[in-house]
Amino acid sequence: MEKKTVTFVAKMDEFLQSVVSQCHELGVSEDIHIEAIRVDQLPFRPITQGALVVLSTNSIVSQVEPYLPSGSSMIVAKRMLPYHNLRGVLEIPKGVKVLLVSDTEETALENVELLRASGIDFDVYPYYPGASYPPDIEVAVTPGEPEHVPLHIRKVVDIGFRSIDLSTWLAIYAHFNSGNFQRVTARAMQSLIYITKELNHEIKHAHLLGQYLESIVNRIEDAVIAFDENEKIQFVNQKAIDTLNLAGSSVVGESSANCLPKDFYELISQCEENEDILVDWANKTYFFRKMHIVMEGSFLGSLLLFRKAAEIEKLEHDYRLRLYSKGLVAKYQFEDIYGESVSFQKVIQIARKIARSNSTVLLLGETGTGKELLAQAIHNASPRRREPFVGVNFAAISETLLESELFGYEEGAFTGARKGGHMGWFELAHKGTIFLDEIGDASGAIQNRLLRVLQERQIMRVGGNKVIPTDIRVIAATNQDLQHMVREGSFRADLYYRLNILPIHLPPLRNRREDIGWLVQQFIKKYSFDLRRPPFTLTSEAFKAMERYDWPGNIRELENVVEYLAHVVEEEAYVYHLPFLREELESPLAEEGLSDECDAIRAEYEKRGFLKEVISILQKLKQGGTGRYVLQEQLQQTGLVMSPQQLRYRLKLLQQDELIHVGKGRQGSQISSKGEAFLTCFHRTKGGGGLHE
Repeated sequence: MEKKTVTFVAKMDEFLQSVVSQCHELGVSEDIHIEAIRVDQLPFRPITQGALVVLSTNSIVSQVEPYLPSGSSMIVAKRMLPYHNLRGVLEIPKGVKVLLVSDTEETALENVELLRASGIDFDVYPYYPGASYPPDIEVAVTPGEPEHVPLHIRKVVDIGFRSIDLSTWLAIYAHFNSGNFQRVTARAMQSLIYITKELNHEIKHAHLLGQYLESIVNRIEDAVIAFDENEKIQFVNQKAIDTLNLAGSSVVGESSANCLPKDFYELISQCEENEDILVDWANKTYFFRKMHIVMEGSFLGSLLLFRKAAEIEKLEHDYRLRLYSKGLVAKYQFEDIYGESVSFQKVIQIARKIARSNSTVLLLGETGTGKELLAQAIHNASPRRREPFVGVNFAAISETLLESELFGYEEGAFTGARKGGHMGWFELAHKGTIFLDEIGDASGAIQNRLLRVLQERQIMRVGGNKVIPTDIRVIAATNQDLQHMVREGSFRADLYYRLNILPIHLPPLRNRREDIGWLVQQFIKKYSFDLRRPPFTLTSEAFKAMERYDWPGNIRELENVVEYLAHVVEEEAYVYHLPFLREELESPLAEEGLSDECDAIRAEYEKRGFLKEVISILQKLKQGGTGRYVLQEQLQQTGLVMSPQQLRYRLKLLQQDELIHVGKGRQGSQISSKGEAFLTCFHRTKGGGGLHE
């Protein structure tokens, strides 16, 4: 699985080096890919797409925002002083005036507050270049910035750069929905407990740091108890107190044998060090993790983290769901959808209102109008936004595979069924949203099963006898006239009325031409960035031609045109560059050079489950070019039945693989020389495999 990325941005290399070192110490780099960039490097070192950007200070927010990729989030790190380097500070006598030196006023004031909160008992004056200060000060403290200390200062205590606060690491792991944060807190706990013991011997106000430590550990989900080498409790967080019904923090310093429940103490005594185990206690199953606390080779005690196994199972389940496939995450928000036209603004207003409910939504509109984009935005604005978003395209999967993918199957349900069975899309969407795209292409059998799901909110796996309840929101979409299909009898009326609770009609691009200019600019930025090339412009004639064009493929076709232009134009696109205004040139491919590619294309179609269909289409087109409706009738005569949308989808795939040419207007589709070579390769190897019926 690919690691998530965190990009730290700061003004100074020293801070970035310190953060990277802290990532290694805490084990963060084992879970997350770490990048470090100086602010002045941003113009030529782009931030990774999708990375969580963590800034060293608020003062650089405006400098970083112009370089923040779309889809990336940005937070400002909370910082803490490196308490393990405070010995020099503790040697400063009480009441002495001390200059606390930083590079800016903001950080100087922050550091003063951090130092005071640590119980340091002397007069601290913040200083940064250009600031005034009492002339009788002879001692300065600085977090890794001694170059800013005034020259006459007699003694300089450099405590090292401020480190990232544990609450920021918690925010980072929460951003990625990672369940591994407890390992980081365990490593951090070793250092924090050592700090607590150290300060108990050296300063009178150690309880302030104890409160700071407690406030952090009380925020994590695990129950935590720290013991010293004599099994006396040195620390206990609130979750452990609540779980074990302890007498509050008064147990700190007491023997664990005397203050913990007897049966619980016996369990942890039997628990081996540095092992993760499951134990039963108080009629519940708990996950125990007991670790040595070792500092510089000396054993200081043990750290116990425990939690109900049911809580961890839920976290792991939710985490697996989000990583199961890209379809489980909705990427787009309403803020990502643009439109100035009155008709489109009305659509957005309606969608925002219905997003708050759990009722079924039906999106109606031509192909390429942004139905899936809107579905994702509705999900992300709903109470289910933190749950899975599962997209299903009924035209993209053969009917033989669709049922098992939608509803899942049990082990042994059919030949080739996976051992242990398979979770279907409806189960994966539990607590979230399922998006049923091209619902008009659902067969009668699938329609019957969908109706039961919508009525009962229950499913049954293929080959199973167990009813599985589901809590899902359904958003369906189609570019077909479902009412006409109901009158024809090809779509169930009761299913239609179950779907048509909250209908939204998306206008075609030709009815919102005022949005074309903005969309073109967004696509130019996107593909210029992807291709690492400078942005290009359109001549006024080219732009007028794009505004006049009807865009039968709507926004998707517009995006395809801009992507094409990004590949072929230099600085400016002219009318003759526009692909919809000129004939496409053929580029024949020799049959003998297609062998390897033939096998790859064939394997892909076999995987999708419609190799037989595309071979039949190519064979018909080889007999002569024809339009889609005539081709559909010809295929029906051979016993191959497909809906118009299914045929259109397969023709699109064939065109993408350059096996056919799709003409304009009534020119129909024709097989290409590459398509003929593919047929030849297929028939040559048919004896070795043939079609899988």
